[in-house]
Amino acid sequence: MNKDTALSEPHLPQGRGRRVAKQDPSSLPPSQTGSQRRRSGFCRKFWDKVISLCRCAPNNGRSLSPSRVDVTATEQHRVPVQMPQPEPPNPEVVNEKIKDATRGIISTHHVSGNVQNATSVVGEAQTVLNEVDMWTAILKPLKAFNSVAGGIGEIHPYLKGAMTILTGASQMIIDQADRDTAVYSLLEKISEVYTLMTEEEELKNISSVLPIYLKIAHQTQECADFIVRYSDTKNFWKRLCKHVIDETSASIQNYNKVLDDLMQQFRDKVARDTLIFLHRTAEDLNLSSLEYATGAGLNTSKLCLEGTREGILNEIKSWIDDARENAPPVFWLSGTAGKGKSAIAHTIAKWFRESGRLGACFCFDRTANRRHEKIVTTIARDLADGNLILRREIACVVHNDNELRHTQDIIRQWQKFIIEPIKRCSRIQILRLLANTPDASSSQPPKIPSCFRILVTSCLLRDIHDTLHDLPHVLHVSMDDIPSASAEHDIQLYFSNKLAGVSTDVKDTDFNMLAQKSDGLFEWAHLASAHIKNTNIVGDPIRRLHSLVSTTSGKGVRLLDDMYKRILGEIMSEEEEEEEAVTMFRSVMGQIIASSEPLPMDALNAMRLHFPSGDDHYKVETVVGPLGSLIIGTANPGIPIRPLHSSFYDFLTKKKRSGKFYIDVSSVQRDLAFASLRVMARGLRFNICSLENSYFPNCAVPDLGTRVKNSIPVELSYSCRFWGTHVKATSFEPSLANEIEAFFDGERFLFWLEALTLVNALSSTARSLPSVADWFTVRNCTSCFGMQSLTRGNVLRIMLSMCIDDARDAQHFIQTFGTTISHSTPHLYLSALPFSPTQSAIFKKFAAKFPRTPRIIAGHVARWSPKENRHHGRAGVMSVAISPDRKRVVCGSNDGVIQVWDMETGEALGTPLRGHSGAVRCIAISSDGKRIVSGSNDHTIRMWDLETGKSLGSPLRGHTTYVLSIAISPDGQRIVSSGEKTILVWDVQTGGLLVAPLEGHTSPVRSVAISPNGRDIVSGSDDTTIRVWDLETGEALGPALRKHTDAILFLTISRDGKHIVFGSRDNIIQVLDAETGEAVGAPLEGHTGHVWSVAISADGKLIASGSSDKTVRVWDMATGNALGTPLQGHTEAVYSVTFSPDGKRIVSGSFDKTIRVWNLDFLDEHRPLISETPTICFSPDPTHALCSPVSFLRDSPTPASFVPNEEGWVEGPEGHLLLRIPVGFHQPVYIPGDTLVIPSDTLQLDLSHFVHGTSWSKCGAAH
Repeated sequence: MNKDTALSEPHLPQGRGRRVAKQDPSSLPPSQTGSQRRRSGFCRKFWDKVISLCRCAPNNGRSLSPSRVDVTATEQHRVPVQMPQPEPPNPEVVNEKIKDATRGIISTHHVSGNVQNATSVVGEAQTVLNEVDMWTAILKPLKAFNSVAGGIGEIHPYLKGAMTILTGASQMIIDQADRDTAVYSLLEKISEVYTLMTEEEELKNISSVLPIYLKIAHQTQECADFIVRYSDTKNFWKRLCKHVIDETSASIQNYNKVLDDLMQQFRDKVARDTLIFLHRTAEDLNLSSLEYATGAGLNTSKLCLEGTREGILNEIKSWIDDARENAPPVFWLSGTAGKGKSAIAHTIAKWFRESGRLGACFCFDRTANRRHEKIVTTIARDLADGNLILRREIACVVHNDNELRHTQDIIRQWQKFIIEPIKRCSRIQILRLLANTPDASSSQPPKIPSCFRILVTSCLLRDIHDTLHDLPHVLHVSMDDIPSASAEHDIQLYFSNKLAGVSTDVKDTDFNMLAQKSDGLFEWAHLASAHIKNTNIVGDPIRRLHSLVSTTSGKGVRLLDDMYKRILGEIMSEEEEEEEAVTMFRSVMGQIIASSEPLPMDALNAMRLHFPSGDDHYKVETVVGPLGSLIIGTANPGIPIRPLHSSFYDFLTKKKRSGKFYIDVSSVQRDLAFASLRVMARGLRFNICSLENSYFPNCAVPDLGTRVKNSIPVELSYSCRFWGTHVKATSFEPSLANEIEAFFDGERFLFWLEALTLVNALSSTARSLPSVADWFTVRNCTSCFGMQSLTRGNVLRIMLSMCIDDARDAQHFIQTFGTTISHSTPHLYLSALPFSPTQSAIFKKFAAKFPRTPRIIAGHVARWSPKENRHHGRAGVMSVAISPDRKRVVCGSNDGVIQVWDMETGEALGTPLRGHSGAVRCIAISSDGKRIVSGSNDHTIRMWDLETGKSLGSPLRGHTTYVLSIAISPDGQRIVSSGEKTILVWDVQTGGLLVAPLEGHTSPVRSVAISPNGRDIVSGSDDTTIRVWDLETGEALGPALRKHTDAILFLTISRDGKHIVFGSRDNIIQVLDAETGEAVGAPLEGHTGHVWSVAISADGKLIASGSSDKTVRVWDMATGNALGTPLQGHTEAVYSVTFSPDGKRIVSGSFDKTIRVWNLDFLDEHRPLISETPTICFSPDPTHALCSPVSFLRDSPTPASFVPNEEGWVEGPEGHLLLRIPVGFHQPVYIPGDTLVIPSDTLQLDLSHFVHGTSWSKCGAAH
C-alpha cells in the first residue's frame, strides 16, 4: 500500500494520525536510538526473516524491498500472528445458498430417528457389529452433509473453512474400514452433530452462529482423528501400561460432553466459552519438548477500556479483514512509551481469539531473560493447539529434527515450525493428508502464506524507523501523530470510569483537566487514577486530584518520572524510617528487576531467605504491598511480580531520572548467585519427579507436567536455569567460589542436570557453563589471593583450576549426552554416566555411587573426544575456512551451497548462501573477517558479506573450467584464482583482472597461495611443479621452484614466509624452503591416500593434513614426526583442513557431509574411532548377561540381535528403551552369537547388575 492510498483510507477518523510518521530519527533521544539495548541482535535477525518472508508472499507482483527490524527493550512488544477474516456475508447470497442446501438435504433421508433407535438397541458391542445396517444409518448424515457442504461453504468464508474441516472429518470416518466397536458411541454423537447442522431451521440461522460452527468443526475433526487413529492409540496406551478400556471410555466421555455443549450453543444461538477437547498421542507429545514462554501471550487484564481507542482498533481490524491481493501483511504501530500500544495489542488479540480464528500473541519483556529465544517455539505451540493438522505437521518437524528445538537460529525455526507447516496445511493438502495421499510437490520450499497478518507494536526507535519506514508491505501508524483532542477524549472516558464513585465532588471538568495534563499517555492516566484512589496514604482524594492538576506540567517521559517520584515519595514518607524504607525498596525492587525472569511472591521470598546477609531476610510483601499501581503481582502470590510498565523499569535504572530511588542492578547479582546455589543445595534430589519406568521417553509420561509443577517449585526451577547467569555478572569472591566447588563435587550436580531436562532447559542453560569457567580465571585468582601466603595461595589456585575443569567437564558431558537425557531423564544415570570417559571428573566422582548401571569392561574411552562438535551438512564438504575471530566456520559443499556455522555450538548461522550452480571447491575469508570468496565448478568466483550472507557484486567470470583454488591478499584488495593451466589476479573493488593470465603450468593448477608480505604467488599443479609469480606484475620469478614426482594437490605458506608445505597425489607431505625450493627434511609419510589439503598453525610449529584415507593427521614442523595417532571419525575423504587462528583447534571438512572440530589438547591421548555405525553388545562371558530380561522383553521372542537404532537406542520389541550408546562410542561390539571380534578393544558391557524398567531408581548405592 502506498502512502497516497493510506492517506485516503476511510477507516481513520477525521484528522487522525497517518502512516509513516515523518519524525526525524536524528532527533530521537539517546534512549530511543537503539543504544544500550538488550538482545536487539536476536530480535533484529528474527524480524529480518519475517519481513523478508513477507516480501516472498505471492502478492501478484508486489515489490517488497529488504528490511530488518530490531525489537528493542524499551517496552513489552506484542506480536499477534493472525489470519484474516473476510467481510460479513451478503444476505441475498445467504438465502440463495440456504435454499440450495435445504433442497439437497430434503433429497436425502434423515436418519436421526434411526440413530435414536440404534441407541436403544446397542447394548453390547457385538450386537452392534451384527447389525450392519446400523453403521449405514449412523454414516448417512455424514454422507448427506458432504453432498451439500460446498453450497453452504459459499455463504461465508468462515463457513468455507469449517466446511473443509467437517467434510474432511466425515470422509475420514466414512473411509475407515476398521470400525472398532469401542468408539461406536462417539461415532453416534458425531452423527447427531451432522444431523443437527443440516436441519432446515438451523440452516436458516447459520449466519448468527459462525463462531460456534467453527468450534464444532474443530472438535469434530479431533473426534474423527481419534476414531481413525484409535488402533495406534491403543498400542500407545499399552506401551504406557494403561487400561485401554478405561482410557477409551474417559476420552469418549470428554468428547461427547464437549459436543453436547456445542450443539446446545448451536441451538441457543449463544456462544459460550467451551474448550475443545484434544486427545494427545505419542506423536503430538513431541510438541511438549518445545520451549514455551509462559506469560508471553494474551493478558486480558491489559485490554482497552470499552469505548476507547475505537478508531485505531477499527483500523487494525479492517486491515486484518482486508482481502485485497496487495494488502500489506505487516502493521507497525509505534508511539511513545505509555501511549497504550500494549492495551491495543491485547485487545486485538482477544478479539481475534473470540472470533475463532487461528493466531498467536507474543510479548517481549526485558525482565524475562531469554524469553526472546522462545518466540518461534511458543508461537508454534500456540498455533498447534488451535489446529489438528497443523499440530501434527509441527510435531513431525520436531520428531525429524531434534536439534531444531534448541537451536538459536530462529530463522530456521520460523521457516520450519511456522511457514512450512502452514503452507502444507492448505485446503488441498489437508484433504490429501486426511486421505493419506502423498503430495508430490510437498518438497518444494514454501513461501509465507499470503493470509498472514503480523501486528507489531514498538516505540519509534531509530533502527526500527530506519528499517521499516516507507516499505510498501508495512502499514505504519504512529500514535504520536494522533490529534490531542482524540486522545484526550479517550483518556477522559478512562478517568470517568476509573474514578467513578471516588467522591461526589468529582466533576466532568476534573476529568477533562486530568486528561489535558496526560499528554496523551494512558500510562500516566493509570498512575494518576491509582494515586487519587489510593486508600493506603493519608489525605483526601479530591485534594490529591487538585494537587495533581496544579503541580503537573511535564511532557512525555518527564511527566511519567514526576508521577513515579510523587507516588514513591508519598509511600516512603509514611514510613517512620524513610531512609531504611528506601533501602528496603531498592533491595526488593533490585531483586525483582535483576531476576532473569519475573518470579511470584512466594518464590521471591524463598530466594531471599538464602541471601548472604541476614538483614535482607524480610518478607517481600512488606515492601511491594503498597506498590500495586506500579507493579504486577502484589495481590496474588502466584502471579510473577514485574513492573507494570516498561517506563517504570527505565525510571528505576537511570540515576538521573530516579534520584534516591535509583537501583544498581549489578549490585544485586551477588545475592542472587548465592541464593540460587543454596536453593539448589536444599531442593534438588534424586528422581525428583518420581519417574517409575526407565523404558519410556519423557514425552510418554502423560502427567509429567503436573509432576514437574508439584516437585520442582518455581524458585528451584529458576535457580537451576539462571545460577550461572548471576555468577557471570558477579565479581569474584572466595566464598562464592566455595559454593560453586561444592555444587560440582556433590551429587547435586547430577540432580541439577535431571531437573533441567524435566523443565526443558538443558540446552539453553548449558550455554552459561563457559562463563562460569571464565569466572574462575588466573586473573581473578591472583587479585584475590596474591597477598596471601604462598602455600595458601597455591592451594586456592589449585581449587580454582579444578573448578574450571569441572565446568568444562560439565560442558563436555552435556554436549555428548544432552540428547540422551533430554529424551528420557532416567538415562542420565543409566546411559550417560556409565559411558562418560574414565578420566573425566564426572565419571571419577559419581560412577561408583551408581553401581547398578551398565558397566563397560572393554573399550571404555578414557578422555573426552577431541571431536568437540560434529556439524552436519547436506552435501559433501569440499572446503572449509575459519573467520579471524574464531567464531565462525564457513564451508563450501558439493551441491554448490555455502554455509556459515557457529564454531562453538555447531549451529547453522543464517540461511545457506546460494548462487553457485556447481560444487564449491574453494573458500577463503579476508583478513578483516568481512568477506567470503568462493570458487566453483560453475567456472565463477563469488564474493559474499560474511555478516549478512548477501552476495557482493556480480560473479567474477574468466575461467573456462572449474575454479580449483583461491587466495586473498593480506590487504584484502586482490584475489588470486586458479583452474585450468592458468592463474588469474582480480581487483576486489572492480571485479576486473589486474594483469594478463599467468601462464606456465602445463596441467590444471590445483592450488595457489599468496606470501604473507603480499608480493608473491606460489602455485602447485598436476604437472608436478611448484612455481612462484610476482603478484604485482604477474611475471614468473624464474623457472619452476620445485618439481615433484606426482601431482601437487595443495600447498600453503607459513606465516613467516620461510616455508612452503605441499600435499601430493603420492600420499606424502613435503616441507620446502620457500627461498630455494629445497626439501626441509624427509617427506612426511603416513597417509594411505591422496593428501588433498595441508595447513600450518599460526606459530609455524604444526602441520595438519587431510587425506582420501578419511583421516586427519598432525605433524611436528621441526622434526617431521607425526603427533599422536590419526584423527579418525570421517567416513569419506577429507578434502579440507585448517587451523583456528589461535592454533588450538583443527577444522576438517569431508565428503561424508560433515565438518569436524578437533581439540589439540587431546591429541596425545586420542584414540581412533573405528566405526560410527550404531551398535551395542553383550560380553562373551555369559555372566555379564542382562539382569532381569523378562520385564524388558515382555514375553516377546528374543530379537535376533540388540543393534541400536539410528539414534543409538537399544529398544525392546515394543519400543521400550534399555540404554543408549552415544555418538562417538560406536566401535565394533559383541553381539550375541559372536565368538571372536577383532580388534581386541571391542566395546563390551556387563549388564548383570543393571537395574532397568520399574527398578531403575535402585541404580544408586544410596537410593
